[in-house]
Amino acid sequence: MGNKRGNIARLRRKMRVRQKVQGTEARPRVCVFRSNKHIYAQVISDSEGKTLASASSLAATDTARKGVEAAK
Repeated sequence: MGNKRGNIARLRRKMRVRQKVQGTEARPRVCVFRSNKHIYAQVISDSEGKTLASASSLAATDTARKGVEAAK
């Protein structure tokens, strides 16, 4: 039961922030997601509704790199 309430609160926070933050073509929005193992980033233009660029430590070409080195 507490999980449902927490999820609703998270969605409300998300909508409150997204109302204020808009990515334009001149100044796109950067979205970063960090999991326990990897980090992901996207550059998003909300006016076009497109992802302009994306990168992740999962897609690193050199698999020997880990942690901070892979994220760079």
